[in-house]
Amino acid sequence: MSGIGAGSLREMLGASKDPEFHLKLLDGWERHVPDASDREAIDAEMKRRCMEANRPDLHAHLRMQMDQAFSLMKQQNVIAYFAPTGAPTGDVYIPGSMFATIRRAPNGESLDGYVTHAIQTYDAKPLFGDKRFIRFERESTKELQGGSIVMTSMVYVTPIPGSNHRRGLQLTASVARPVEMAATDPLFVGWKTAFDVCASTLRWSPPRA
Repeated sequence: MSGIGAGSLREMLGASKDPEFHLKLLDGWERHVPDASDREAIDAEMKRRCMEANRPDLHAHLRMQMDQAFSLMKQQNVIAYFAPTGAPTGDVYIPGSMFATIRRAPNGESLDGYVTHAIQTYDAKPLFGDKRFIRFERESTKELQGGSIVMTSMVYVTPIPGSNHRRGLQLTASVARPVEMAATDPLFVGWKTAFDVCASTLRWSPPRA
């Protein structure tokens, strides 16, 4: 049953479909579904760019990174991801990504316990005062060739309508900054605010037939 997603499994068991969610995305960002066709399209574009740059060796390295990313998304049951793959109308670049997963409480319980844990452990707070969302941050330092970067993840969780608070949509946005860039740097704060605004635009619509 490894090929059956959480949503399709629920539907096979007779449960109703979850509603669709929509976001107003950042400039130049697009929504993707991490499936085989999306993977092939990304690989073809990477190969084209590497060939144009006369770097066929680089394509193999990038493809390995892409395979690792898709494998991780499968493990985490990612249902959608968002990336700057479109043509931006401005010149603002945010070095990050965002993906969506379904958060469930164990044993079919309410998510209230998870929310309490996030408040106590990560100082979670409502997003812009909107109590439909909780928001918290996590931070880690990663070593790369030539230096280190700080990865900051902003996590947003909101109940899925009709789930009786047993399931929630979780959006996780990650952004990287050099270790020498302070967390209070206006540019970095602007990046985080852009993701906050994006998450706050979440709207629901009836599920597809």
